Amino acid sequence: MNKGVTLYRISQAYKIPLAKLMEANRLSSPSAVKVGQKLFIPGAKAVLPVEPYIPLSPLEKRKLEESLDAGDPPVPLTPGSESGKEPKDSEKPPWLGKELDIIWPIQGKITSPFGPRGKRFHGGIDIRSPSYQEVKAAMDGEVILARHTSTGYGKVIFLRHDQGFLTLYGHLNVIMAKEGDAVRQGQPIGGVGSTGRSTGPHLHFEVRLNGRPLNPLPLLPPTIEELLEKKTQK
Repeated sequence: MNKGVTLYRISQAYKIPLAKLMEANRLSSPSAVKVGQKLFIPGAKAVLPVEPYIPLSPLEKRKLEESLDAGDPPVPLTPGSESGKEPKDSEKPPWLGKELDIIWPIQGKITSPFGPRGKRFHGGIDIRSPSYQEVKAAMDGEVILARHTSTGYGKVIFLRHDQGFLTLYGHLNVIMAKEGDAVRQGQPIGGVGSTGRSTGPHLHFEVRLNGRPLNPLPLLPPTIEELLEKKTQK
């Protein structure tokens, strides 16, 4: 392991799931690696270059925080759909046409959906949950922002993922991950809270692609309730 290289960065370079890389090296945490430590990469046939983690600059962090209250309109699931034209295959993001490997960060009732809310645009979904319920990383990634912000979302965590994706977890009571950490899918990163502008404990969850919000619901796997409803309709 070279300085600045994280387990997540290695998993992306070799296109191997983070959990598989951890299992192969008997690691209990993605952060349980040290500079100079040798790792076994399953299936690797050559040594590949791995880009080190570079922290966001103060300006980048400020812009990311400002985006929380920006209320930007969503990016369409299919690029080019605004004009009614189907984009060429070469223009489509790699994840289109296949399921995105993403899980629910918590289980609970959606109290505010994605879309217009009053005069603003709600760029994510709100999921009701008891205070301090563990919030889990929706995908493998790395922590690029973890702090108590001055925005309406209070304590937040931003995770950066492959292919231009970000996920955001807001209104947290507890932050359990620090900036620069590599996190695996399903790893607890915080606790549900009511920090910022909030009327009760819940999680504000966003999925962004190249900086613009996506509706998380079509991307997330169906809930047990949805599966049962489909079964009864048959």
